[in-house]
Amino acid sequence: MAVTKAFLTATALTLLSGMAAGQTLEVETSTVMDYRPVVARIEAGDTATARSRLQGVVSRLTIDEGDVVSASQVVAVVTDGTLAPQLAALSSRIQGLEAQIRQAEEDLARNEALFKEGFFPKARLDEQRTGLDVLKRTLSSAQSERRALSARQAEGQIRAPADSRVTEVNVVEGSIVSPGEVIASFSTLDGIVRLSLPERHAAQMAEGETVTLRLPARGGDLQTATIVKVYPELRNGEVIADATVPGGLKALVGERVDVLAPVGERRAIRVPKEYISTRYGVDFVRVLVGDRFVEAPVALAAPLADTDGQYEILSGLRPGDRIEKPE
Repeated sequence: MAVTKAFLTATALTLLSGMAAGQTLEVETSTVMDYRPVVARIEAGDTATARSRLQGVVSRLTIDEGDVVSASQVVAVVTDGTLAPQLAALSSRIQGLEAQIRQAEEDLARNEALFKEGFFPKARLDEQRTGLDVLKRTLSSAQSERRALSARQAEGQIRAPADSRVTEVNVVEGSIVSPGEVIASFSTLDGIVRLSLPERHAAQMAEGETVTLRLPARGGDLQTATIVKVYPELRNGEVIADATVPGGLKALVGERVDVLAPVGERRAIRVPKEYISTRYGVDFVRVLVGDRFVEAPVALAAPLADTDGQYEILSGLRPGDRIEKPE
């Protein structure tokens, strides 16, 4: 019975030691890249304007700032009040010409039969044929004029130039506009971040390289962007580059963004956040000293863990120390 009890005690101690060993971690240094935030702003990849081609009144407006539109979608209608009467007059004229042509064709067919029997003069028959040809040409001219007026009337439908977002609307329904006047402005949906970085970062600004963006107005959200274009000229001592974010960037056009530009590498101690405990504003780590663990105060580089869930330790630990999770 005593042997069995000793065996069970040894087994329990072995399990406890295995669990403790699983909770411990040896402190090591790792390479950390330091970044410096550089201010940039979000710009649209392409911008466009919708302009009126007619002199008239905005009879219908279907968009507002912030709306998303598709290519060729009708966003406004400009009505020229002088076109409808002209079209009505042309339609009446065309109907009259068509009636004259039908009558002339019937007269010509009857007179051709009389001419074959020798009861109608040839000169008069040729005159009727010429008159019919003139009527047909006049009808064709009137129809072409009507098509031109119809096309001009269709120009009153203002369409979106591409799949885009409306950034500005310059008119309201009932506004009188002139040819060439801007109705609305658009920007494409693919977010382009135009970076303005100091000249010393020119080596990192290469097409295909990735940079990290931070949106201060959106809780410091981090995004990864790919540089797609580097401009060949410095502007005020700065490198200008365009970058895109996979899946688009959920931000406003003109919004400020911080570009985390790399400035160098260094060695640092980083431990998972599960090994840090905080009491009364002081951060502690359980460190192995001799044959037992004691709580040692440490200084953290930042109050929050990084994206990997780790804290950088400034002081209080050395490489090779053994730490364990707090109870």
